[in-house]
Amino acid sequence: MKTGRASTVGWLLAILSFALTALLPMTGITRELQLFFAATVFVIVIMAFELLPVLVSAVFVPATFPFVDVKTGDWFYDYVAYVYSNGLMDGTSATTFEPNANMTRAMVWAILARIDGETVTGEDWIETAREWTMANGVSDGTDADGYVTREQLATMLWRYAGEPDSDYSLSAFTDAGSVSGYAAAAMAWAVEHGIISGVTDTTLAPQGTATRAQCAAMLMRFVEP
Repeated sequence: MKTGRASTVGWLLAILSFALTALLPMTGITRELQLFFAATVFVIVIMAFELLPVLVSAVFVPATFPFVDVKTGDWFYDYVAYVYSNGLMDGTSATTFEPNANMTRAMVWAILARIDGETVTGEDWIETAREWTMANGVSDGTDADGYVTREQLATMLWRYAGEPDSDYSLSAFTDAGSVSGYAAAAMAWAVEHGIISGVTDTTLAPQGTATRAQCAAMLMRFVEP
């Protein structure tokens, strides 16, 4: 992807090269040849900068990224960096994130409450999160310690988004029929908007538990569409 900044630098260099070439004396050639030479240099510089691809890759990683089990190259690296740097998810210890561990329903309530601007900390964080999730219609507040499934997480995000309509078909997935009735619209919406993807090209695993890495990915895709 080319950047406007790189293109601007190219034009400035080209103009500078034209000016220097045209203004500096060139012994033994006419003024016409001097200007022709300067114009040629100008065109060559412009073509070089316009044709040269400038690749931009921006990964926003917090200055102190403590997790030894999340490494550059892991598919979830950018997602974990995002949720950690934005205060949406913490590690399971000072140095571990445990990307393949499961998330509880209460943990998801707390994260969504934080996105909404609520302070969810301290010993009573579960009750604070439960009160928020029920008041906002995100969840019924039951089974706080139960592991959240992929369809439950998608449903919570969908409800938080205001239950938007979606006519997207999940027919491409062989296990689409195993999506619970309450989660059908939410899963269709989440897949349509790239918030959730299949665990394979043809399976969604809606009843499967969502890992911490998957939650981080879905949260970043939800917050930063």
